[in-house]
Amino acid sequence: MHKLKINNSLDVALWEKITCKCDHSSVETEYPISECLHCKCQEAWDSVPQEDFTVIQPDVDEDNNTLETTHSKTVNEITLIRGKYEDVIGWRF
Repeated sequence: MHKLKINNSLDVALWEKITCKCDHSSVETEYPISECLHCKCQEAWDSVPQEDFTVIQPDVDEDNNTLETTHSKTVNEITLIRGKYEDVIGWRF
């Protein structure tokens, strides 16, 4: 697999400068049970793919009607959608 090109990536996002508020002495005082903005943003970043991946897409005819057949497409570039704290709130390809 190849490393995925990630557009709108940052060296250091604003959320990374926010201190973790978790008390690691108990699972009940850690994210996601306890609120922690840093850990919530980290979880979103960790969900972003880092390597190329394949999707199955429906074929379409010349009038853009969906056909019953499909084809594979390798995704090698995505664009991040960022939120208020420069956190990842989504991505598209």
